[in-house]
Amino acid sequence: MLTHDSFVERIETIQGASNDSYLVDRVLTDVEHNSRARLLRNGLMVVAFTSLEDFIRARTKDVLDFVSRTVVPFPRLPQGLREAATMGAMKAARDRAQMAKSGGEDHLALLQEAAAQIASTAGGSLQISRFSLGYSGSNVSSGEIASILTALNVQDAWNEITTIAQRCGAGSLPLKPAYDQAMRLRHEAAHRPDANVQPWNLQEFCTQALAIALGFDVLASRAARLLRDGDEEILRGKVKVSQGFKFRFLDIEARGFVERREGVSRAVKVTKDEEVAVKSAVTNSTKSEEPLVRRDSSSLPVRWFITDGL
Repeated sequence: MLTHDSFVERIETIQGASNDSYLVDRVLTDVEHNSRARLLRNGLMVVAFTSLEDFIRARTKDVLDFVSRTVVPFPRLPQGLREAATMGAMKAARDRAQMAKSGGEDHLALLQEAAAQIASTAGGSLQISRFSLGYSGSNVSSGEIASILTALNVQDAWNEITTIAQRCGAGSLPLKPAYDQAMRLRHEAAHRPDANVQPWNLQEFCTQALAIALGFDVLASRAARLLRDGDEEILRGKVKVSQGFKFRFLDIEARGFVERREGVSRAVKVTKDEEVAVKSAVTNSTKSEEPLVRRDSSSLPVRWFITDGL
């Protein structure tokens, strides 16, 4: 499973490699080079998409662990989450155990761990299984991503992800179709011998992957904190989580690292030293419960910091 930093680093590395001469086709007669470049591009597409899937699953596990520490009785949690923590976890754990058995791994330990976590929903110390959400199939589909957020009572999941990305400067194109197209490219790259991912496909997906990961992470983390704290509005039904907070940005400009709040043009602080700027912005965003997004010189989000305690 990828952590936040390793996910961003991997995506940025793939994005940077996409223009490498080894990956760019030459004249049609240079068959050997072009075949090698095509194979490398296809492989990177699989790695890039898998990295996003792993990040989604890793953050979902963090979210489920966080919600497990809630003071809210299990029967009062959203129905979708309760179904996922019981029936969903049972089915997914069984499927994963079969895969583990085929791979020679300890499938019984996996089942026993999942069974104990499912049993915890009946009383005692709650521990929602990591298999509750994100494991209904071998891949994480766009529908699965929506299901994860919906189980946390986030309304209109993919439009919310797109809204987050737009507010942070990552463009306004709908991200669900982009994710679905990337999944098709990933499957073709992995299974079709004639697949031919282009450098621009890699560049485009890497930008989209960061935007999707940012939107998902911010929404899931905020919803998890609200559920853990017993927020009545989100417990009563699905809400548009993005409407409940502002962002704080850390932008790179000629004068230094500029900290500003969303919708406010005046800078909160301008700092020359990067490390000092990040520490100050994280402290301020934590106090104000505002997700912090670091943007590059083109105002595109490249890093983010969750301030909900996860």
